[in-house]
Amino acid sequence: MINFLNILELTLPFFAVVALGYAAGRTNMIDPKSAGSINVFVFYFAMPALVIGALARQDIAAILDWRFLGGWLAAALILFVLGMLFARSFFKATRQEMALFGQGSSIANIGFLAIPIVGATFGPEGVRLSAAALIIDLMVMIPLSIMIIESAGGGTHGAAVKRALIGAIRNPFAVAIMVGVALSASGIGLPGAAGTFSNFLGGAAAPAALFALGMSLSQRSVGENLTPVISMTFLKLVVHPLVMALTLYLLGLPASIVTMGTIIAAMPVAQNVYVMAEHYGVMARRSSAAILLSTVAAVFTITLLLFLLT
Repeated sequence: MINFLNILELTLPFFAVVALGYAAGRTNMIDPKSAGSINVFVFYFAMPALVIGALARQDIAAILDWRFLGGWLAAALILFVLGMLFARSFFKATRQEMALFGQGSSIANIGFLAIPIVGATFGPEGVRLSAAALIIDLMVMIPLSIMIIESAGGGTHGAAVKRALIGAIRNPFAVAIMVGVALSASGIGLPGAAGTFSNFLGGAAAPAALFALGMSLSQRSVGENLTPVISMTFLKLVVHPLVMALTLYLLGLPASIVTMGTIIAAMPVAQNVYVMAEHYGVMARRSSAAILLSTVAAVFTITLLLFLLT
């Protein structure tokens, strides 16, 4: 087992960059609104380059690991339903609030945290699994949440699903995954200058994403009535990785895959939960608080998890 100090040496630099972004936004050293511009760079350019480069070098059979995809989906659905039932039973939540609570409990911050941390820890294999998990979240879990929210507000299931799927397909991460898979399947990969370009641009993804995440967090507050926020954080950081580990183990996946899948699931509440909450005017403040609290807590939980599993 690796020494705990070695794990701290691995994780603390990542969260230190988040802390720098937080400090820069909190002190107005950089206008917090600039986080949006940095996010555009990460979201549309740097992170897609990183994902394309990692997937293009993988064998297509490894990318389309149906047992992992099925296991990730099964665990995510379990947490989604558990989150909804928890919100209904303990907080008398509406159907829209239940959907957002379920989404917050089951969808991890893969793009801005899992890919940098798991990629640095496990290499291209970590990026590959993170991208595979992102496929399920983008194409299944987020559309499911949107469908429930819109149907509760009087919308139709079909129209909601159609809009969600179109948005998911146009997502730069989804486009990058499809391009990477296509390059892998073709056997072309990323030769010569294309590979150098991908490595160079993708190298900026992790620090820029983490810094922008910190700036974004600097504009959030925990606020009052913390019970729902703490509950969502607990489901996301503790229950989700436990269910993921058990699911992947029962499917007979290799120990290394179980470990990486568990760590990806242990990432904090995803930013898109707040985006949807704000868009629909449902539970926006609680979602924002859950992102802040779960990200701060993840400094300790992810470090502990890496120590126990690696």
